[in-house]
Amino acid sequence: MLAVAPLSRAADNRPNIIFAFADDWGRYASAYREADRPTISDVISTPNFDMLAKSGVLFWDAHCSAPSCTPSRGAVLTGRHFYRNGSASQLHNPWVGDPKDDPVKQLESYHTLLEKAGYHTGVTYKTHVSMHLFVGNDHQYNSAGSRVNTFSQNLAKGNTPEEREKIKQDLLGQVRGNFHKFLEAGKVGQPFCWYYAPTNPHRSWEWQSAQPQWGLNPDDLEGRMPAFLPDVPTVRQDMADYLGECMAFDAQLGVIIDELKQRGLYENTIIVVSGDHGAPGFPRGKTNLTNFGSQVPLVISWPAGIKGPGRVINNPTSLIDLAPTYLEAVGLTASPQMDGKSLLPILKDETATGFTPLGNDYVITGRERHHLQGRPGNLPYPQRALQTKDFLYIYNFKPDRWPVFEPPLTKGEATNGDLDGGPTKAWLADNQNDPAYAKFIDLAIGLRPAEELYDLRCDPDQMHNLAEDPEHQEVRKQMHDKLMKILNDTGDPRVVGEGDAFDGPPYLKVGGR
Repeated sequence: MLAVAPLSRAADNRPNIIFAFADDWGRYASAYREADRPTISDVISTPNFDMLAKSGVLFWDAHCSAPSCTPSRGAVLTGRHFYRNGSASQLHNPWVGDPKDDPVKQLESYHTLLEKAGYHTGVTYKTHVSMHLFVGNDHQYNSAGSRVNTFSQNLAKGNTPEEREKIKQDLLGQVRGNFHKFLEAGKVGQPFCWYYAPTNPHRSWEWQSAQPQWGLNPDDLEGRMPAFLPDVPTVRQDMADYLGECMAFDAQLGVIIDELKQRGLYENTIIVVSGDHGAPGFPRGKTNLTNFGSQVPLVISWPAGIKGPGRVINNPTSLIDLAPTYLEAVGLTASPQMDGKSLLPILKDETATGFTPLGNDYVITGRERHHLQGRPGNLPYPQRALQTKDFLYIYNFKPDRWPVFEPPLTKGEATNGDLDGGPTKAWLADNQNDPAYAKFIDLAIGLRPAEELYDLRCDPDQMHNLAEDPEHQEVRKQMHDKLMKILNDTGDPRVVGEGDAFDGPPYLKVGGR
């Protein structure tokens, strides 16, 4: 079990903690607009996220541990690299060995540790990990309603702006109601830790909902799409609708902030906002290790504790850093079993800005199995990546396997392997034999080489693989060697021992569940 040692601190001064964790929300917010190039974030408006950035610290280059729901969430809760978490290392994949040998079953999360330290803890909506990491089912607070999880579908029931506004306020009332129920379950004066995790903006969402519901014109995305996505009307509309769901999450965030301020709790509450990985149903998004898949928004606000608000940190930062940050902030010391590095020194030092020595030099990301389909024998697609300020290096352990699914794209199916279904997937299926779009199809589903290396300084969309470029061999070798050393040192089952541990038992019985 993870042990914690109390530090000297008055219990009644300990901060509250709220972790607002969006589902499939990549790094898209108006706070992330860039002065020197057009991007998707130019179109979206996230006033509540932006307000927290001004009152706190914005992390410009944050990444999930794995771009898939379960491993990402397990890594956040335990503060460990996803591959160290046993059955929580992959999506919906049961442990078929002896349960007592499942690594995640031996761990405590920051939630359970905070409860032992006297915190009132709870979760609303999505978990996707073993409930022992949240203590138990009695810690869930959903009874005020969950229709907020299908925001655009519910708003679409309104035929006029007035009807849609009424529905919107009803949905946001559910957020407030669930927060009320959580707060009322705690003792007077007891510090709390709330995990708020709706399923916005996970697919599916309402087609052509962006403009009537959120005032987002898909035509405004023309010329702003990343280079690996077809800049065509269908994909722009799909992206705009997705951004609308992101704005729905931001609206929920506004309710939480308002409630805290009304109760006089805002100043001493640590609010952390992020997403579990990149956009679903778009090539190179969810389940991919390029930035569109692994990079996520991250802001930390704590008016009573952060020095020099409004700072931006450019260091590569991992969501596994959150667990030790929470523990240190409340006066606890995390066990060495946590891989993350506390961000508290950055929050407390008003001179920490840009690329600071107080932050990380790199992050590790990776993936194994996502859906139980797409490859013969339900085999995973194992990848690990090392990202620094300047370079992204990806190692594909099994380049002979299809990274998403075995072609061709099949029309009409909701999901092909690791690419979620939706209008973009349908467009790709319709155009997969058109030579004009061959580049996009290959980037989406084609076989990949064993090594990928991208220079982030001049290639922000990671379009040019430099792994075989003679001028980059020294960088490639340095990053490969460093990645493998870290994986060995941290006991990655894919690297130590036989090397194919995730392909079969105990992580999954080959051929099915």
